[in-house]
Amino acid sequence: MNGKKIVITARNFDLPDAGAVKLLEESGFTVIDHSGKNCGTGTSEEEMSVLIGDADGVITGLEPVGRKVLESCPNLKLVSRRSIGYDTVDIAACGEHKTGVARAAGTVEAAVAEQVMAYILHFARRLDIQNESMHKGVWERKMSYGAKNRTLGFIGFGGIGREIAARAVPFGMNVIYYCRHPKLEWEKEYNVRSCSFDEVLSESDYISVNVPLTDSTRHMFGEEQFRKMKPECVFINISRGQVTDTYALKKALDEHWIRGGGIDVFDSEPCTDSPLISCENAVLTPHTAPFTGENFSEMNLCAARNVINYFDGTIDRKYLLTDLF
Repeated sequence: MNGKKIVITARNFDLPDAGAVKLLEESGFTVIDHSGKNCGTGTSEEEMSVLIGDADGVITGLEPVGRKVLESCPNLKLVSRRSIGYDTVDIAACGEHKTGVARAAGTVEAAVAEQVMAYILHFARRLDIQNESMHKGVWERKMSYGAKNRTLGFIGFGGIGREIAARAVPFGMNVIYYCRHPKLEWEKEYNVRSCSFDEVLSESDYISVNVPLTDSTRHMFGEEQFRKMKPECVFINISRGQVTDTYALKKALDEHWIRGGGIDVFDSEPCTDSPLISCENAVLTPHTAPFTGENFSEMNLCAARNVINYFDGTIDRKYLLTDLF
């Protein structure tokens, strides 16, 4: 028995068929499960410090782990993210405190891609409007905008963007992307075309934002960017809420600078008072892009394996954000 203590603050952890907690316990860890406390981006570092206490490791979702937590929890040797995002973890401070950071790379991309396609198809065909009419006994057929031959633009083309492209191209969509490090081989592999940031804004019928939250991406979408989009454009954000100026997006939707929005992420979560609630042309979901039973089982197990493998020194470096070996 290794005797190390692991605290879990990630919500919805260890679905009945996952066995992630059992896996940790069988590997000799003492598990303290706080997954029912509904932690998230709105959780304070003070609250996290109390929850983590003297633990050797923590499995987190979106909740913050910064310098205050690290100073209050000197035993903390690993932050295992049950996600691929890491914007709420102070990576530099973790490096200074010799605290490793791991993430569940390769587990969430497919499920998130499904959700983006769901937004696209919602606005492409508007089955909700047709269904409402039929239930009222009204036979009214209207032309829809469609997806075939429409242009899907990506801001950011990492693992999630590539998974979406793999689904969109068979629908007959033209796919363009902007990212800092485009690769020529992607054009043949994914049938996509690299463009400038402004070209993606002006040419796309659907825009999917897939960038991490950093100082350079915070509020990268404001009034200036929304005014460059086509009136037919649907703006989809499954990355982080702070990438977008919410009030600028609300104005763009209310004044119909763009056709619609599919929004899964918010400035602070849980969020029940978003300014976007009043926008009839916005589809809002409570950060559920990765929420499938299969996907959560994979994420939970990956986060647990990262804990086990980190402490026995066998973790694959592709999961690490801080390399302390």
